[in-house]
Amino acid sequence: MDNIKINYHLYNANGITIFNNLSEQEKILESQINTESGLFLNGKLRGGKISNDFGTITAITSDSDLIRSSKQFKILAYAVLNSIAYTEVSINTQIEQINKNTARLLHNLRSLNAHNIQEIYSVISQDELSNRTKNHLEYVESKVKSIPRDVSTSLLRIAKNNAAMKTEFSVFNKLLNRKLELRPSSHIFHKVLMNVLYLFFPDFTDKDVYVKLEESDAKAYFDYESIHVALYHMIDNAAKYTKPSSEIVIKIENQKSQTITQFEMISLKIFENEKNNIFLEGTSGAIPSKIGKSGNGIGMSLVKKILELNGGCIFVEIDPTKSET
Repeated sequence: MDNIKINYHLYNANGITIFNNLSEQEKILESQINTESGLFLNGKLRGGKISNDFGTITAITSDSDLIRSSKQFKILAYAVLNSIAYTEVSINTQIEQINKNTARLLHNLRSLNAHNIQEIYSVISQDELSNRTKNHLEYVESKVKSIPRDVSTSLLRIAKNNAAMKTEFSVFNKLLNRKLELRPSSHIFHKVLMNVLYLFFPDFTDKDVYVKLEESDAKAYFDYESIHVALYHMIDNAAKYTKPSSEIVIKIENQKSQTITQFEMISLKIFENEKNNIFLEGTSGAIPSKIGKSGNGIGMSLVKKILELNGGCIFVEIDPTKSET
């Protein structure tokens, strides 16, 4: 605000504050200002109160040029006041976007937390635990021993949900700050991919989908945390949209100075005109939308942005000869 040379309290016709950066001393002085321009504190400050159909501004300055020139002070104050309609629209738009992102975050976190609770109580009875006055640990231990397979599956699902929560926070931070702090280093991509892929094994098992990840020691230079988020969304899409009782083949290889990763699968149909659109924020494919499997349209757009920030890219190839009903 230094280049504007004034501090001001701007509020609309309904008396709702739009912006206020007055200091504590200036806020005390504000109640004494009732003309468009005047000197205060023995000429150390100039202040003014101006209104129009859209709202009111109380402006105060300690700038020596504006203290000397009442005309220049009023021109500047009027300029800020006359922008009130545009300012209010811009602020409200930002508030709506932040509220939308916050609501999405809270909804997803509540959902993931509920899933974790369900996973725990699917193997350990809530009623049994609450009705016991002692030996809680022994009860849980006996349940784990009696159904080790179910417990293992639940632990994997809980690990996946926790990773999803971490991803949600990363996405929210990205949406708020519009900046992503990157710490790139060299990684064996196969290991990084496996760190995400294993979280989805229960989902693939439920759909009888076999994941074939070919061995590779190919390295790539990227920021681990952001790429982890991108891979999570990619594999989440694969788990949702791959045909049941089919196969996903993942190949990793070095080509010149690049590391290429290819996911090959039979998925829900992607139309030719959707190949680029699915990477646009807020956009979902026609078929997933029609059958109620579409997400919020953030996942793949975020994948594209993250890969580009790391010097990479992503694209889709369609083989229409393998289309089936």
